[in-house]
Amino acid sequence: MSKPRRVSLRSGKAEKIRRQRHPWLFSGAFTPESVADSGDVVCVSDEHGQPIAYGFWEPMSPIRCRVFLWDGTKRPINEGFWQAVLRRAWDLRRSLSDITVSNSYRLVNSEGDGLPGVIIDIYDTVAVLQLRTKGAERLRPTLIRFLSENFPLQGIYQRRETAAESEWVWGERQPEVFLQEYGLTFKVSIETGQKTGFFLDQRHNRQLLRQYSAGKRVANFFAYTGGFTVYAAAGGASELLSVEIMPEPAALLSDNLLLNELSSIPHTLWVEDAFDALQKVEKGYWDIIVLDPPAFTHHQEALPQALRGYKEINRRALRLLPVGGLLFTFSCSAHVTPQIFRDMLLEAAMDANRPVQILHFLHAPPDHPIDLFHPQGEYLKGFVIRVG
Repeated sequence: MSKPRRVSLRSGKAEKIRRQRHPWLFSGAFTPESVADSGDVVCVSDEHGQPIAYGFWEPMSPIRCRVFLWDGTKRPINEGFWQAVLRRAWDLRRSLSDITVSNSYRLVNSEGDGLPGVIIDIYDTVAVLQLRTKGAERLRPTLIRFLSENFPLQGIYQRRETAAESEWVWGERQPEVFLQEYGLTFKVSIETGQKTGFFLDQRHNRQLLRQYSAGKRVANFFAYTGGFTVYAAAGGASELLSVEIMPEPAALLSDNLLLNELSSIPHTLWVEDAFDALQKVEKGYWDIIVLDPPAFTHHQEALPQALRGYKEINRRALRLLPVGGLLFTFSCSAHVTPQIFRDMLLEAAMDANRPVQILHFLHAPPDHPIDLFHPQGEYLKGFVIRVG
């Protein structure tokens, strides 16, 4: 890569930015003379020309610079630098006993690993890339080199906004893989699945549901390919309901029960909208309800509407549960902070006129690390609550 271009902060901005260390620097922080091409590596300097950080530049975005290194010294940002960043991410994963329960895990978690815009998930012999910025896209040759040289992969797939834009960028096409997790098996569609194919961030939370499921009737809304359903079945659930609006993942859900020899447990699958299904469910019948919806908003402006949606599904679920019933409820929107989510649940419980106890605070596992200075990285949050 070429030498980083210098961009300058407006007078009085540097001290606050140094202290807060938030990796997103917005357009208003920079002087009008600060220009670079989309995806360029830039050196961010204070008004006196002193370097304070390095990041990726995006001239057309309100987030003008995404910082990957806070450093006040001049240094080369080259292949060796990126290889060292990737190796640190890999060393962290190898130190986690947590990922030994699965053959699949997150190798790079964007800002949480100092690589803004870069997501890499390992699914046994396949790596899936999501490169969400122009700067991240420029790193693709380095990422492919690192992955192909250090992992026993058969293929590397890059997931873009649409299936037509996505492609296999290295190795052989592997459209389906089999994920192993806590002794269970899941068929994962690399090319058509949501996110990178499976919700690796719910690993621990699925296992927690398993521990509560013995002899219980469990209803899983927004079920996708049945992660929570299969875990509940493996935990000894007496009856299961899965609700998923998309036919393709719903079909995989049935396959995953068969793969784990759990299809003998009574299971009803509704391919329909979860909001509608919550109005049809018999009150008091299901002992445990799981609500794991997709993000209701990706923009701060839509947060009030999203909160109305979260409140409505949780209110309905709380009204349906019997005394002593459990609700596993989640949000994966970065704009819904843990406190906002908790406040919403309080309002839902008041509207449902049900007393509740919080049993667990839920989050992503440690292969999804969060930069403390980047609260938006804490996108997954959840609660297990008991209804009185």
